[in-house]
Amino acid sequence: MLKPLIKKDLYSHFISPHFYICSLILYLGCTIQYFIFGRFFVEGFGSSNLNNFFTVIPYIFSLIIPVLILQISNNELEQTFPFTSFKIILSKLISSIIVVTIMIVPLICVPVIVNQFGQVDAGQVCIAFLGIILYSVLTVSLCLLLKELIVSKPAFIALSIIILLGIDSIHLLSQYVQTNDFFSNLFNSISFIWHFDSFSKGILDSRDIIYFLLTGFVLIVFAYVIAETKKGKNFISGKNKLISFVFILVIVFSYIDNTRIYKRIDCTQTKQFAVSKYTKNIIRQAQQPVKITYYRSKELINRYPEVRDIYDYLKIIAKENKNISLALLDADKDENLEILEKLGIIPQQIEIVNNNKTEYIKVYSAVIIEYLGNQKDLPFVLSTASLEFELDIRFESLIQNKNHSVYILCGNEYEINDYSYLQLLFETSDITCYAITKESLEYVQDQLAVDTPLIVLGTNSLTPEQAASIEEFILKGGKAFVATSQYSVDINGDWSISKNNEDNFIPVLENWGVRFEDKIVNDISNVRISFYSPASANGVQNETTMYEYINYPQWIAVIPQNNVPQGISMFWTSPIKENSNIMPLFYSSPYSWTVKEYDESIRNKTDQIFLSDPFTVEKQWISDPLFTKEQVILGAKINGPISGLYNFESNDSPQLVVLPDQYFAMNLLLELASGGVSDFRNLDFILHSVLALNNENELLMLQNSGFKNTDLFKITNDVQFNVAKNISMAIVFIVIPVLFVIAAIIVFVLRRVKNEKYRK
Repeated sequence: MLKPLIKKDLYSHFISPHFYICSLILYLGCTIQYFIFGRFFVEGFGSSNLNNFFTVIPYIFSLIIPVLILQISNNELEQTFPFTSFKIILSKLISSIIVVTIMIVPLICVPVIVNQFGQVDAGQVCIAFLGIILYSVLTVSLCLLLKELIVSKPAFIALSIIILLGIDSIHLLSQYVQTNDFFSNLFNSISFIWHFDSFSKGILDSRDIIYFLLTGFVLIVFAYVIAETKKGKNFISGKNKLISFVFILVIVFSYIDNTRIYKRIDCTQTKQFAVSKYTKNIIRQAQQPVKITYYRSKELINRYPEVRDIYDYLKIIAKENKNISLALLDADKDENLEILEKLGIIPQQIEIVNNNKTEYIKVYSAVIIEYLGNQKDLPFVLSTASLEFELDIRFESLIQNKNHSVYILCGNEYEINDYSYLQLLFETSDITCYAITKESLEYVQDQLAVDTPLIVLGTNSLTPEQAASIEEFILKGGKAFVATSQYSVDINGDWSISKNNEDNFIPVLENWGVRFEDKIVNDISNVRISFYSPASANGVQNETTMYEYINYPQWIAVIPQNNVPQGISMFWTSPIKENSNIMPLFYSSPYSWTVKEYDESIRNKTDQIFLSDPFTVEKQWISDPLFTKEQVILGAKINGPISGLYNFESNDSPQLVVLPDQYFAMNLLLELASGGVSDFRNLDFILHSVLALNNENELLMLQNSGFKNTDLFKITNDVQFNVAKNISMAIVFIVIPVLFVIAAIIVFVLRRVKNEKYRK
């Protein structure tokens, strides 16, 4: 029986200062790295992404597990035990796993606290902690083996830490030293952390589970063999030789079979690693061969472990239909480079460091799908986020001959090129864009298909005839997304705001129940951008010009909501009046406020209807008489019958989405609002709206699959945020560490009392 041995080992752990010191090191190391070094509470840096939190735990385990193993190891005393070497080693393994599990319990406070500020995926957290326990099985097993090999305690501690850190980091070697495919794959397969990666994402992968358990078992067996060999037993002669040979063969074939036949279960809320019924129904309709080719650069897989998920996901797709074949090709080979060049696939650049030199190399990660002589491609994919959506758009086109398209019309003073990012988004999603000019609208309106959504960007330059053409399209059953505003802004100048009194389409919207208030919405949840500060900004004469970061309340950062799961940005927007003929899609934050237009006397003096200077707006007091603190509608959908203003038709169930922001998809503002990090959530929202207008509910669900909102959006008020921050920091860095100390004191006091009792 192992119970007496396990109880002995657990007692050795709990009465030792090493257990409490190691527990505190693990706890403080993880929390300091995540909250302090990760700048969790610093504006612009805080994220609810827990990947960095989980991936640091194995490295800290490499430092503390050797100490824990040393604490319960006493070879001289163990020689007197009436137990076999295998039972003694196995009891150490089990007791150490129990101790490690207890040690990680306080770390649960991290996702709990993070969830107060942002969104935490419970599935990911549970699977990640399971992965930590499995990882500890492997590291404990390795340390038990090393303890049988190394007699000296200092040497054991030093070598164990070096070996564990080396194994954990070996997969990173290919980033700094040029290696061939064999060694890259070998390093990845050896690395403990490489196999932990799927757990940190919330995925149960049978290959990684079997790797941890099987490798741990092998190490325990080797530790047993060494322990018995030191007692004089021979494992390489007679019957033992045959058993050893068979054991090695079974282990080798288990590893090989593990890589061929495996199961992956996505336990996350987003289910980005699972195949939906919608996708299965599409690909099962393929009666002829479907060829999927994934071109992937070796350098990319070496630096981004998540890229391996793409190929794994494609294999899951291929299993759904025997007609689907899948090939993984090295994009760096000359013959494949020629193919990619002919297909017009453009490589992406990534940064690498070789011999202390930073270089940029071109990499590929392209998926090509062929069916019945036709071909579709995904030019570059880096993860499985929204991969199923992108594949389904192409499967529908190839297998079902179902093509997606949109019309785009610029109805303001700008050109279609000013919205080219939007066109690019649709093109990369295999959705055909038809650009319509204002001048041609009257001539092509009869040719517009009502089942193809029309995107209207601004309306202040439309003539009455052009406005009537759009109205007629919608009244006939056409679907439309209209982003317009009653205000125009001098974007290339001083950002002064003027009113579009001659807009010919806004009266159409008002006739349908969509009425804009004569206000500008400001919000405490806003975009922080870098502004050029002139020498005389704010009436203060500066010696030099400078750049500074400013929170600009008139650029609203809409917090994630049902219809905007990732959040969006809006520019100089007006609130939409609530009435029975519209259905609100999303709102400003509870801490937003509106600003009325200046009265006539102030307009005559300042020649402005609103104060829009970013350096001054940021410093305005919300108590201004023109300000009203209120949460307002920022996006709406028509929810009732409509009739024409210019036409005599009517429509009982119109499909129309309206945003009071004509700059919503403009290239320049998207670049400024994203700070150069390609944050184009606004474009994703337009795509989302187009799918909704077409009642593509299944695709709608898949569009955001795999995307997690990692912003700290739950607390938007600065005062409340600081209070919650201080409470969280107190709990993490004061209360819980004090509990560690109290627990240690209680144990040692009880032990001392018990020892004194025995002495008496």
